[in-house]
Amino acid sequence: MKIILSIVVFAAMTTAMFAQDIPLKEPQAKIGMDLFDLIKARAAERSFVSRDIPIADLSTILWAGNGLKGADAVSGASKAGRTIPYSGDNVYMNIYALTSKGVYRYEPEAKVLRQVSKGDMRAQLTPEYIQTSSLMLLFTYDFAKAPSFLKSNPTLFREMASGTAGYAAENIALAAAAFKMGSIIMYNIKPPAAASAARLGKDESPLFIMQVGYLQ
Repeated sequence: MKIILSIVVFAAMTTAMFAQDIPLKEPQAKIGMDLFDLIKARAAERSFVSRDIPIADLSTILWAGNGLKGADAVSGASKAGRTIPYSGDNVYMNIYALTSKGVYRYEPEAKVLRQVSKGDMRAQLTPEYIQTSSLMLLFTYDFAKAPSFLKSNPTLFREMASGTAGYAAENIALAAAAFKMGSIIMYNIKPPAAASAARLGKDESPLFIMQVGYLQ
């Protein structure tokens, strides 16, 4: 019995030691700011106060970018789809979160940030890395999930994916503003470094990054 108990305890310790995924919470239903106030508060910033984002706020920010709509807050009826519009039936855009501890793929169905790489790789992605930012987000698109009418036109699909990712970044900027945070989108990235850090497959490519942080 003692041997079995020791094995169970060891297995639990091993899981805790190597399981680096970050469980997310349900998005906050109300933040307390009017949409037009958020639009006014939203700011493109490069100067931040170094501070970690609480999991509850991080969960809401990521949900705004590419989360599941879920149930209607008033009627309780289920709403299909994501928080941003997609052309076609496939979800072809992904968001990766980069922190000092690693690179994580946002998986809204599982409500988790799935770690794909360990270590701080933010400075490798761009020469414009802001050390005081709380979070770096990488937006990618997957050609394997392109709508059928764009399979023969990869250039046009990339443009469409960039527009879709723009919806996500807009939502994130507004959600961040509700938490008194600023953000900035950057296209000055190193695609090979981004693909390596996020362990992208052969059909998935980086689009741009977004840095988010608390304001003065």
